[in-house]
Amino acid sequence: MSAHDNRAELMSAYLDAELPADEAEAFERHLEESPEARAELEDLRKMLQLVKALPEVDAPEDFYEKVSRKIRRRSILQPDGLALSLVSLPFQVLSILVILTAAALYMMAELDTKPEKLEADPDVRGFQINADEPELPPQPPVP
Repeated sequence: MSAHDNRAELMSAYLDAELPADEAEAFERHLEESPEARAELEDLRKMLQLVKALPEVDAPEDFYEKVSRKIRRRSILQPDGLALSLVSLPFQVLSILVILTAAALYMMAELDTKPEKLEADPDVRGFQINADEPELPPQPPVP
């Protein structure tokens, strides 16, 4: 959990009066020292007031049935997320192989259509691209 998530949970617990007395006092001292924390707490307080002011909405009649069906389906398909990961892993590997193959084919096509762009590495001694070209003389090392 990140520090931001922890701070948000602490503020929420403070506003809901769920903090033990010692933690609430420590949080109040923190609020006295930090104007940013006070501003964030005030923003959270305003947002909660806005949410409480919203009218209550009734869920559709089949809402609970649909939610419980989805929960059951997910728990059957992925008891610990293992089933989904085992199914998706081959597709991930296949995607990587397709991308690498496409990149290799593209590079081979570029080399076939534009061989003049190939240059010999001057550090490689005795290697020639074409047998018709003379070998380059050795270059002194660059300081």
